[in-house]
Amino acid sequence: MARKRNPRTDRLVRDALADLLASEVADPRLALVSITEVDVTPDHDVATIYYLNVDPSLVSRDPRRSGGDRPRSVEEVQAGFEAATPRLRSMLGSRVRLRTTPELRFRPDPVAEQAGRVESLLREMRPPEDVPVDDEVAADPESERASGDAESP
Repeated sequence: MARKRNPRTDRLVRDALADLLASEVADPRLALVSITEVDVTPDHDVATIYYLNVDPSLVSRDPRRSGGDRPRSVEEVQAGFEAATPRLRSMLGSRVRLRTTPELRFRPDPVAEQAGRVESLLREMRPPEDVPVDDEVAADPESERASGDAESP
């Protein structure tokens, strides 16, 4: 029988890595990255860390406004994580007391991409602006019954 994952361990590793990224890692490729979720295997051998890179449309192109940081491509962020992984794993081992420190595997969070696709599909489904909507009927379902348009039971 397979043992289930421990969500407490996932949360501890996520919080520790987020703190380490904010305070200990100076790599500019990881400046605008946030940890969204961590999945640690039941035997604590592997931790898959899902991250989210900031949306480029949210950051000013003017370096004076963004503090000099610019959004990085997925490849640049992945290279930053590969370079920082040994140090992060070492510091994680001293912060989170587990029997073994898990191997760290960083992956872009697929949920953000899926949410963007759903949002664009919903925008495409919007009714055209030139189609009039009867505000009275849409606002008050009782008016439909009063006019006799509703089906009788």
